[in-house]
Amino acid sequence: MEYIITESQLNLLTEAKDKFQNLCDTLGPTSEFCKKVETALKDHRKGGKEGNMLNTSKNFFNKVVRNGDYFKTTTLRPGIPEYDSRLEQLVKFRDVLQNNGSCPKIVEEANKDIRNLPDKDLVMVVDSENQYSLLNRLDTHYSAKAYLLTNLILKEIKNKENLNNVNDEKLREVLYHVMNDEFVGEISKFLSETLNSNNEFHDYFFGSLKSSKDKGNQVENDVFNFLRQKYGNDNVIEFSGDFGFVDYFGVDGVVIINGEAHPIQISTAAKSSPKVFRYSSESCRPLGFFKDKNKIIKYEELI
Repeated sequence: MEYIITESQLNLLTEAKDKFQNLCDTLGPTSEFCKKVETALKDHRKGGKEGNMLNTSKNFFNKVVRNGDYFKTTTLRPGIPEYDSRLEQLVKFRDVLQNNGSCPKIVEEANKDIRNLPDKDLVMVVDSENQYSLLNRLDTHYSAKAYLLTNLILKEIKNKENLNNVNDEKLREVLYHVMNDEFVGEISKFLSETLNSNNEFHDYFFGSLKSSKDKGNQVENDVFNFLRQKYGNDNVIEFSGDFGFVDYFGVDGVVIINGEAHPIQISTAAKSSPKVFRYSSESCRPLGFFKDKNKIIKYEELI
């Protein structure tokens, strides 16, 4: 069964949380403060010169895990299989849209990426076997980010008694203060040392990242299967994948409906502002899909 809602109806919908214990619960008296941090990190309101909290935390933690002093990384360049396969997917994505006369703005940006990616030296975190590491997913793991930032804040401030009562604006001020290059190395070191010295934290941390990934993969599979049954195998193209170049556009796949190619984003819950919706126009109608129990729900932005 398919349900359709518009983006304007999403105000009360939030991201689904995983079923593991929240890392903040391990912090005892400061657990409530940690949960406030977690909520704040999802804020996409504008934050002046710093940008919004959502993007600020994403950029900060991307630097944390790509810190070569503490984590193993590889640089994606032409000739490396991991780069070449991702580039092939981006070219295919561009061609699907172009051949169906859809989303010229995305086509234009994809062409720029195809030209410029060889010089970007994109860095990916890898494990001991040089394979994609789940650490690359830290930027979307809000409870883990909140846990790490709370530990940093506890070290940086003297008066810890009133943390749980801090108001939203003061909290935003504190977070913008600590999420800058000055503290990248400190967070990287803390995360690396804790992962190596605390087996319980290590297993929970990676277990939680894996659970989130597995849950997302299952929802994607269910949505793609639903779309294939409705529109046919040839009209549904997947672009999901770890650290994919197509993911920059917030796209997991494309569905072709009546000759029009619709970029789609799939998530475990409805998002209030899916990244791909920024391309919405008369010639580009991205779609969002999520699963609520056994229902596949589609939503879109009204033009």
